[in-house]
Amino acid sequence: MTKTSRYGRNALVAHVQTWRPYTLWYVGLLGLAGAGLTGGEHQWWALLAAWATPTIGWIGGHYLGDWFDRRLDAIGKPHRPIPSGRLRPETALGCGIACFVAVGALTVLGGWPATLVALLAAAGIVAYSRGLKARGLAGNLIRGLLGALALLYGALLDPGPYLWALLPFVVAIWAHDTASNLVGTLRDVDGDRAGGYQTMPVRHGYRTAIWTATGCYGLTLVAALVGGATAPAEVIRPEGRAPYFWLLALLAVAGPAIFVSLLAHRGDLPVRTALRAHELLVLERIGLAGAMVALGFGLAPAGLLTVAILLVTGWSQARMRAGYELGPASHPAITLPHLPEHS
Repeated sequence: MTKTSRYGRNALVAHVQTWRPYTLWYVGLLGLAGAGLTGGEHQWWALLAAWATPTIGWIGGHYLGDWFDRRLDAIGKPHRPIPSGRLRPETALGCGIACFVAVGALTVLGGWPATLVALLAAAGIVAYSRGLKARGLAGNLIRGLLGALALLYGALLDPGPYLWALLPFVVAIWAHDTASNLVGTLRDVDGDRAGGYQTMPVRHGYRTAIWTATGCYGLTLVAALVGGATAPAEVIRPEGRAPYFWLLALLAVAGPAIFVSLLAHRGDLPVRTALRAHELLVLERIGLAGAMVALGFGLAPAGLLTVAILLVTGWSQARMRAGYELGPASHPAITLPHLPEHS
């Protein structure tokens, strides 16, 4: 392999790592779910945009987030693309802006309500990455809101007469993604503390963060149950309702088990335990979004799509996740008492 081809391969790998393929497919599934839950006409262009626009925005958010976090990552995760030198900061910034421009172009075609939601999501991404990530629960709530906005965006592209029916599902996704983001902060405590980030586990300890995430997850189950029970018959595909509630029953068992495994550690929480818990929540939330798709579009298409996404997500997590989050096993941790400056 020549030096040029090796450089090109390393650059491509750096971009793919920045995309986080193990989280990439979920947000598009939420957009599709929103498009199916309000009684709209399910026009092909709206369904395509409901999938593509949040997905492109998600990628752009990762680029911008890594650009804002480049100094923090240099402390706790020097193996990541930007601090390791495999991805230039200006390249990451340019790619993030390009993704947002593409989102803007797609969104304008969907009308002003969808455009407003997209603008809110973009503002949320920047606010979270620029400062709220380091400010505890406020950052977790904003990060959780992004998934809920993807659901709402999909609905507003092709709005039906039952837009009100989306509300409990929006609450469910907001609460779930807040819980997931809280769990995600558990594995980064040492680096966040060294970098001056006042996340909930840094400020209040592991157990407070875990119990808060558990409460958010409980709210997810309640809101999702209300959404399924109150959704108008004109919106719901009959073959999707029973599987939806069966999945909620499964989540009511699996979700608490994840949090119990975290609470079992009374002292310091092992990083790999926290990472494993988040990996399970990443898979579990795909099932929740897929069940919402089944309500609006039927069991067969939702099942095929959800299974495919679960397989891709599980494979990419197994191949990439630990190395991206924790670095090579032989890489020493770098912890410098430095408060990063965002610019």
